Amino acid sequence: METKYQQINNNVEVLDENPNQDIATDAILTEQGGSEELNDNDVVIVGMAGKFAGCDNLDDFWQTIMQGKSVLRTTKRWPERSEENWIGGFIEDYANFDANFFKISPYEARCMDPQQRLLLHTVQHAIDDSYLALEDLRQLKCGVFTTSLPGDYKFLLTGNPEMAFSPHSFLGNASSTLSGRISYFYDFKGPSLTLDTACSSSLIAINEACLNIQAGNCNAAIVGAVAVFSTPELFQFAQRANMSSRQGKCAAFGEEADGFTPGEGSASLVLMRYAEAKSRGLRIYGGIAAIGINHDGKSNGLMAPNATSQAMLIRNIYQRSAINIEKIACVETHGTGTHLGDPIEMRGLTQAFKEFKQDYDCFLGAIKPVIGHTLVCSGLAGIIKVLLSFLHETIAPFPAISEPNRMIDFGKFRMNAQPLPWPAEKPYYAVSAFGFTGANGHVVLKKYPSYHCTDLQHQHSDKEMAFCLSAQNTNSLSVNIQQLMHTLESIAPDELYSLSQLLLRRPRYDIHCVVTAENKTVLMEKLNELTIKINDGKEISSQQTTTLSEEMHMLASLWLTGDIANLNSMLKPVGLINPALHLTGYGFDGLRYWLEETLDPTEKLRQKNDSVKSKDLILAQLKQSISNLLEFPIDSIKGESLIENLGLDSLSALTILAPYQKGKSTIKAHDLFSYYTLNELAEALIDIHASGTSSSSSSPLIAPSPISQSSVGSNLPSLKWLSYGHGRQTVILAPPLNTSMEAWTQQIPALIKSGRRVFVPQYPGHRNSPFLEEKFSWENLAGEIAEFIRSELQSGSVDLVGWSFGGCISSLVSIRYPELIRSLVLISMAPSFCENVFGNTIGLHDELRDKQDILEVIFGSDNIINSLSADAPMNILRHYYEALTSFNIEDDLKNITTQTLLVRGKNDCVVDDASFTRLTKIPHSKSIYYEEHGHYIPLTASRSFNEKLIEFLDSVQNHV
Repeated sequence: METKYQQINNNVEVLDENPNQDIATDAILTEQGGSEELNDNDVVIVGMAGKFAGCDNLDDFWQTIMQGKSVLRTTKRWPERSEENWIGGFIEDYANFDANFFKISPYEARCMDPQQRLLLHTVQHAIDDSYLALEDLRQLKCGVFTTSLPGDYKFLLTGNPEMAFSPHSFLGNASSTLSGRISYFYDFKGPSLTLDTACSSSLIAINEACLNIQAGNCNAAIVGAVAVFSTPELFQFAQRANMSSRQGKCAAFGEEADGFTPGEGSASLVLMRYAEAKSRGLRIYGGIAAIGINHDGKSNGLMAPNATSQAMLIRNIYQRSAINIEKIACVETHGTGTHLGDPIEMRGLTQAFKEFKQDYDCFLGAIKPVIGHTLVCSGLAGIIKVLLSFLHETIAPFPAISEPNRMIDFGKFRMNAQPLPWPAEKPYYAVSAFGFTGANGHVVLKKYPSYHCTDLQHQHSDKEMAFCLSAQNTNSLSVNIQQLMHTLESIAPDELYSLSQLLLRRPRYDIHCVVTAENKTVLMEKLNELTIKINDGKEISSQQTTTLSEEMHMLASLWLTGDIANLNSMLKPVGLINPALHLTGYGFDGLRYWLEETLDPTEKLRQKNDSVKSKDLILAQLKQSISNLLEFPIDSIKGESLIENLGLDSLSALTILAPYQKGKSTIKAHDLFSYYTLNELAEALIDIHASGTSSSSSSPLIAPSPISQSSVGSNLPSLKWLSYGHGRQTVILAPPLNTSMEAWTQQIPALIKSGRRVFVPQYPGHRNSPFLEEKFSWENLAGEIAEFIRSELQSGSVDLVGWSFGGCISSLVSIRYPELIRSLVLISMAPSFCENVFGNTIGLHDELRDKQDILEVIFGSDNIINSLSADAPMNILRHYYEALTSFNIEDDLKNITTQTLLVRGKNDCVVDDASFTRLTKIPHSKSIYYEEHGHYIPLTASRSFNEKLIEFLDSVQNHV
């Protein structure tokens, strides 16, 4: 790299060190970086991801930074305009999106601003890079703090009014959806904010994340920023305002600087407290030593930068956090390449440093000359550059300029033309970002010690190891394999064990397998063989792991069976693995979703009015309707397609069911979600057209199969049973008192999907069933369930899930007949009840009303209480309440020997905390508490509850 100057104004010294100087990190188990005291409350970065022009991942990004060459170019994105006018940093696959991964229909994906789509990809990659399980992030009340450009994709939508005014377009182009969609998809309950302060947005988003973590509003946070240009609108504006570079470059701090050049980017970080990261053994890329924001106030103009305000911000931050400027190695500048803005920024920086009256020797950095000005994303782009500098122990070269700006006094700041080894005595690297409306942000990042252990590199040397591969489909699996092979090319042979450990921490998706190998050569060969298998459409299967060492066999087995809790307890902490060993994120199966591509019109459905239709015809109509509405290829929609996976919402349901709402039919939109597959919906629609009534009142889930009671003992109370699904494992769901099977409306499909058969008992006197007082007792109810398991199911043992009253019966069955019960789940249940148990249940109505908005999605707008009721008359319920007041298994809890999951909501008005706590006397039990829920957790927290329920049942089954 040629250097055309050595000294300007007696201040700027350009260093041209030997480019071949060794700058490798020391692979030792010692502290690297500064000796500054580490504070447990500091916020640190444990995961990161980014995509920029010419850089699909962070490995590419670092290589581009080190080369210091611009990736700015012209684009053919807008062929109707002269492409030579539009030079910028463009992302190649800006329109690609893996809609299936995020459970979004093709139609909705086309309605979405590409910024929302791209940031979803990047956030997933940042989570992958943190090696944190989603459940861990949920438990940490993960917050989401995002920013994007004011979207211009909506201008394209105006050319298609039907799409432009659809709910999907409204949601898909609202800025608030950016953070909300991330929180929704991952089920994060922490703060969720979308911010806009122009070019300082992403630094201010980090500031908000830190404040919320320190205030306890969340214990982890995801920060994301994205900038994508759907139209040349911004380029036109910048050109007309003489803000953009006519040369199509960004000569930050250079004499030739004539404006900025826009660039695209998407970036994300995962943050948490140092104490939290340390306790989890996570990899720490760096910490936030100081951060702050301010505004220019009234200056020369709203868009004019203010050196005094920028200096004040830096000075205040450093004073507040006791930052020693002598220990700042480098400052990553805003550096937009404007002839006026660069001198103002430099004046603010030198002014702030001079006020400390300390000697300093600091380098300057600038990323915009390489990838362009990514606007709202520029702060995160700079921060990720800094974190990569920490990782590689290197100060990257300043992008070449012909001559520094003659208007600038650089003080003691310098530019290095070649990469330099990181100065061990300087742990700090600062980053600035300034918005064009006066919002300023500045952060000081701290280089944290690296504790990676070189001993890991020698473990399992020349022994077979397990390498886990997984994806949601074979296309993504192929991408993951290619990415892994690329990684293998650059890692040392003795790092295979570390690679195996990292892959074991990646999520296990629907398609998964284990490849075994003892060295790089064998692993590459087997990955090639697997790729050929996938391309030939052959079945993917795992290799035998019995030949592995005991430890490696156990790890592979736990991963294959999805026993994540036990797996994580056996894995080495990520922080002990060489941080230079970096895996790329999930290989998305991206398809192009763009409005300019109009799909071939399909013939619209012509529905017959009141005639009874055959199942095949109705199924064909449903498939065509869903294809028309959501743009799924019709061949991909099957009769066995799960309704929950089609990306439907209540508005889509209105359109799909509209043809069947004519005549006497009373079917409602929410009834669509009462069925498991399209086949079951089609069958139900035949009945609805025949009878003219909705089936939701009698079968809100899937059509149950009644079980004959003839074989059950005549001396027992005579329960009625409903059966769902045909899986190998059997689950009995015992509902609360006077509650119909609709109480389990969210669990039954999930359990069936997990490969289980479900049975639900209907208690005597419920739904007009007979009630014989002389046969009614706890022992008889438990005995009848036991007899049903023996005589009707003949399955050896079952998983028994009891809720409230159903929990009482279930616990008694487990005590009296332990050989029949494989596992036990008790929800909102106590080992005994007070005499006022009936009075306490009155409060349940209030809970249902408070959760009306959630429950209406499940049951529609009808009276929720009536929807759940099993219509037991009070003269029969009196016997049940009397039985509850006499129920007491306190002394028998120790006799429950099966694995037990206990579930309670903190706001339960029937079961108090003390009563529930007594259940923990059950020997093999674990408890789950829901802070913001009460008695109706399976309904009001169904998504989280279902995941925990199936995870528990799977773990029990895996140990049987």
